[in-house]
Amino acid sequence: MNEESKGEGHRYVLSVLVRDKVGILRGVSAAVTDLGGDIDGISQTVLEGYFTVILTATFMGPCSEDALRAAVRDALDDEQAALAIRPFDRAAARATVDGSRYIVTMNGKRSPGILKAVTELLARQGVNVEGWSVYTAGDHVTHLGEVTVPDLLDVKQVQDGLRGVVTGFGFTCAMQHENIFLVTNRVGAVRPLLRGARHV
Repeated sequence: MNEESKGEGHRYVLSVLVRDKVGILRGVSAAVTDLGGDIDGISQTVLEGYFTVILTATFMGPCSEDALRAAVRDALDDEQAALAIRPFDRAAARATVDGSRYIVTMNGKRSPGILKAVTELLARQGVNVEGWSVYTAGDHVTHLGEVTVPDLLDVKQVQDGLRGVVTGFGFTCAMQHENIFLVTNRVGAVRPLLRGARHV
């Protein structure tokens, strides 16, 4: 039995990378909506003058990938825009790692290679990186990461490993459960403070 017969319609994952200008999200969302799509998941940002978005949308009526691609390209009106569309894979919606979410913050002077070193450590330990932002102000840099630590892994081991890695780069590092971080920092309050710094 396919998804349409169960009343779930077509669901697609769509991603866009294009030079930023006013109205891009309006154009993309209008293209999807006008084809009968319901945008049910979205993550969007602008980085160094480039707009990027990934979203999921469900269409209860007929909508082919080609029709969706053509509508979004018309809305973007930029021949250099990178656009990818694929059918939603239900298996991809399952958690990559069963565990708890933590917020990683790292501060120090710009140092090439620190992200490689940190992510290599996390990957070896089976920690999944679900979000990562880097903000710079002059020669100072702040990393803000969101990771999921497997339930069977000792969190202190991860924390100690991170500190060991970043210390070699002259950085300080903190790792807090997301609930504690939200209570003590409020991500919504932290990000605007960082926004004044250059986002890389």
